[in-house]
This record gives sequence, structure tokens and C-alpha cells, in this order.
Amino acid sequence: MDDKERLRVLEAALAQMLKPVKGIPFSVIIKALAERQVVQINKADPADIDLVKRLEQAIRLCGADLKAKPIKRPRPNEVGNDVEGYVMRALPHVGLTAARPTSSAGLGKSTGYPDILIRDSHNRATYLECKIFAQGTAGTTMRSFYLSPSESFKVSIDARHLLLAFGMSALPVAGSRDSLYIPESYKLVDLHDLLCDVKYVFNSDNRRLDTSSTTLLEGKL
Repeated sequence: MDDKERLRVLEAALAQMLKPVKGIPFSVIIKALAERQVVQINKADPADIDLVKRLEQAIRLCGADLKAKPIKRPRPNEVGNDVEGYVMRALPHVGLTAARPTSSAGLGKSTGYPDILIRDSHNRATYLECKIFAQGTAGTTMRSFYLSPSESFKVSIDARHLLLAFGMSALPVAGSRDSLYIPESYKLVDLHDLLCDVKYVFNSDNRRLDTSSTTLLEGKL
């Protein structure tokens, strides 16, 4: 096999590998990435019934707080991060503890899935991801949930995995680029059976970009 033929084989293999993979259950993804089980909410289990009830109470506290003190931001993608603080403040008021999740090595970071680790009165673990969406877009195919593997993946224990999404309306603030974001609705989702699609992303780094073989122009300004 000469170099040209080898290149054709590699290109064909890569093209085959990059074909979209769709409909993978979330629980399977977590098992593959973190070797941890996703515990499904059991609607007949008294402990799970109590957990969902307390979460509803926390959500309503959160909603009241957000309406009293709307989030002021220029871009909606910043609002999702702000919502986490409201949720974490509300959870202890309903008998649930809230903390930032860490990796199996004990490393923590503010970004990445999941946002919050909750424990109930039975010390059972639940991961909670917080999201927002523009009110009226809930039924669209717009991508709103992302999960990326990382060396410090913050799923380190078997747990329930829930997503809390607030439907937000944006009220422009006169004379500025900001808007006031006010909650209009919410949805709490059990992620266990959520079907996900794989999106391949290629990346490089500054060291590889900063090479004489790829640089066309360079100078000071």
C-alpha cells in the first residue's frame, strides 16, 4: 500500500467514524463516561415522591425570588449561570442540601455538567442541571442540553440526574444593552431516558497554531 492509498483508506475510515450517532440514552452515556449508574426517579417510591415535592417547593421559591429580583444581563447565555445561585439558595429552605459537585479526584470547577449536587434527608444523591429557554420555544428542535467529556468530569457517584429549565421572558432595559429576565414557566426533567445525539468536535491549541509552517502573517500593532 503506497502513501496515497493509505491516505484514502484513512480518509474513508475517518468519514465512517464521523457519521452522526443519534438516540443514545443518557444513562448509557454516563455509564460509559463515568462508570456510574443513573438512578431513575420512581414515581411510586415515597422517598422519590417526597424529593420531587420538595424540589417543586424550591422551584416556586426560586421563581418568586427571580420575579422580585430579575436577572439583568445583555445576553441570555449568561442568565443560566445566574439561575444556579437562586436554586442553590432555595434548596436548603425545603430540607435539601446543595453543593457544587466534584470529580472522583475531588476536583471541582464552576463550568460543565452537572451544576448542583443535592442530598435529601436519606442522604441520597441527585445531580441537578439548571437551564433557561426563551418562553415559547420549549417544543422546538433548538439544542438546549450539552454534555462534554472531560478529565475532571463531575459525575463521581451513582445518583439521580435531573434537569430544571426555566422559561424566561426578556424585558429590554431602556438606554442599555441589558434586559431583565423574568421566569414565566418551568420544567423538571428526569434525564435517565433522555435520548442524546453525538456531535464530534475537533480542537487544537495555541502551541500547534503558533508554528512557522502554518503562519501566513504575523506582526505587532
